[in-house]
Amino acid sequence: MEQPYEVPLQTLNTTRHKCSACYKQYNKKEHLIEHMKTSNHSVHDPKCGACNKHCKSFESLREHITGPLSKANCSSIFAERGCTLCLKICGSVDSLNEHKEMCHLTTPRPIDTVEMLNSEYEVDISSGNGSIRSQEAVAIDCEMVGCGSDGSLDYCARVCLVDEEERLIFHTYVQPQLPVTDYRYEITGITEENLRDAMPLNEVRQRILQILYNGESIARARLNGGRANVLVGHNLAHHLDCLVMAYPDRLLR
Repeated sequence: MEQPYEVPLQTLNTTRHKCSACYKQYNKKEHLIEHMKTSNHSVHDPKCGACNKHCKSFESLREHITGPLSKANCSSIFAERGCTLCLKICGSVDSLNEHKEMCHLTTPRPIDTVEMLNSEYEVDISSGNGSIRSQEAVAIDCEMVGCGSDGSLDYCARVCLVDEEERLIFHTYVQPQLPVTDYRYEITGITEENLRDAMPLNEVRQRILQILYNGESIARARLNGGRANVLVGHNLAHHLDCLVMAYPDRLLR
């Protein structure tokens, strides 16, 4: 008797491609490659001392190990031998105690504040003229959320400026121009509540430019810099693009 034809079972392809830095996973390798091109992971990114995951900022690292959605294993290790100031995880409780005697970092500022240090800076928002005395460089960092149907479009949702002494000059949440479809909470630490009363992008851009140009005219700044500040940061071109902002190339680092 002829045996019935058997259709071979096909196993589903469940291969996932994981980023070795932030551990994001993708179904297709080309998506992983695109992620690595745009994420610009750096050896200078703060890393979790337990799992070595890269985080975009110390705030997102803090959320990763102590936040409401923190990783259980990392959280338990940090609770046992982690420094609450610099977020370093030591090899033992004894080494943690020795580390705490030397760690003198200040307590992090609240992340939902907008601050201008008027004791050190003179910024007149109403007149459009700003001046930062005896400062030559300003560092900027932005946190991006995902917009669009698949959350792949980067839109700025938070921006922070500090001076050469790492003192806070300006910090605010930014209202994205499109509805947010991915808050990227594990990386950004940003929630829907943070953006509820966020500052409009146009106002954010105006304040940043007032600080950077330092009362200098745009023409003078483009010619020889004048009193305008040097802007320092990682992946500046992408940050300026997301802020829809231009700044003289000669003043970028």
